[in-house]
Amino acid sequence: MDEHLTPIEGRARFGRPYLRIAAVVTVAVGILGVGLLGPHPVGHATPTLPAPLVAGSTTAVASNDASGIPPKPVVRGIDGLVGLTQVKPVSGKILQSWLPGQITSRSMAVAGGRLFYVVDGDQIQSTEVGSAGARTSHVTVPRCQGINQLAAAGHELAYVVTTPGGSTSQINGCAPAGGRIAWSLWLLDLNGGSPRQVASGFRAAISMQITEFPIHMALTETSYAFDRPPFSSVSALGETVEVHSIDGSLLWTSRSKRPVADVMLGGGTLAILTDVLDRAAGVVDLWTSDAAHPGFAPVDQPATSVSLSPDGSHLTWDVVPHAASPGFTPLADVAVETVETGIEVPLITVTDRVAPAPLRPAISSTSRGLIVTWFATAPDGGVYPAIRDVAGGNGFVLPSFQEPVWMKLVGGTLFWVAESADGWSKAVYAVDLSALGLN
Repeated sequence: MDEHLTPIEGRARFGRPYLRIAAVVTVAVGILGVGLLGPHPVGHATPTLPAPLVAGSTTAVASNDASGIPPKPVVRGIDGLVGLTQVKPVSGKILQSWLPGQITSRSMAVAGGRLFYVVDGDQIQSTEVGSAGARTSHVTVPRCQGINQLAAAGHELAYVVTTPGGSTSQINGCAPAGGRIAWSLWLLDLNGGSPRQVASGFRAAISMQITEFPIHMALTETSYAFDRPPFSSVSALGETVEVHSIDGSLLWTSRSKRPVADVMLGGGTLAILTDVLDRAAGVVDLWTSDAAHPGFAPVDQPATSVSLSPDGSHLTWDVVPHAASPGFTPLADVAVETVETGIEVPLITVTDRVAPAPLRPAISSTSRGLIVTWFATAPDGGVYPAIRDVAGGNGFVLPSFQEPVWMKLVGGTLFWVAESADGWSKAVYAVDLSALGLN
């Protein structure tokens, strides 16, 4: 899966424009005076819900043709998701805050009711969800360095620094030296203290994806994990994945024979995705390990993405779609597995026979039980946050101002970030599922 593309439209989002900055600087200067490149205005002190979040979608009616046959309604927007129950919260049930337009990474994190994000490629800032949009700065890296990955759990924040990176990575002598990219993993106690480096290394800068994401990492309240790729670009060498406690002590290591595409950590379970040998298959390999069994055990071949529950007890992934035929009803498009037993439960999240597969399904434990979240795509292409119980039910869909691009369920609260088509207007939303009668 291309790390630079979202699963929604396959187009770049939160991209780092530094490779193209020289091409647009002339245009930027010309329009700067009218404010098109400025940050989005800060919201009101008492945030109000944009109308699209609380108003129902409209249904257009096709015009009559010459035959005199009554027109058929053209269902648009969220109303097209006929297989999901629409949640229509009243104003005030969904918290909202504006975000800066200069967010440059799709990697975000939530901790203590705050959304953490990367600004201008070299700063970590946060906004309290539901506030007027005031920002708090936490980390700024030096010239020639950049930040692309974030994770948060409890009061710990983890991030990856690359050198070169950030807005100066391609100018003023900051380009990669010797064809390699330097990376370092850092932890920051949000309750106080200074950032501390816990790992570092080098990797051959053979692609833009590797240059921006040389490693992958995950964080829990008590431990963190990351892959340590070899400097060589030979994929057959595989990678080592390390799991450490927050104090830095090594808990266990697992060896992958293939390049690592993602790292997940929950409770005492480590899960990774690796590239498959047959790239034409369009899938990835899912593996798990733990301290008692450090050797990676195969689980399945998801289509694109996997989620591990925070307690490490359950996995969920999108099932590889099969060719559909008239009247065909898929057996499942999401699988949920209990890690301890290996038992899989199939789930259906599509809304009808022509609806696309769910995007980025994720699983979490709540007081209600296991809940799966995903991006649901309406027939007209609109994307909305969707949720359902693993135990049963068709699921629910939430209205969203603009297009959602990031989502996470923390406890019983669902957070998501949405942006405008041009990417400059962004906002974060949060809703307590219990307030909607869903938890």
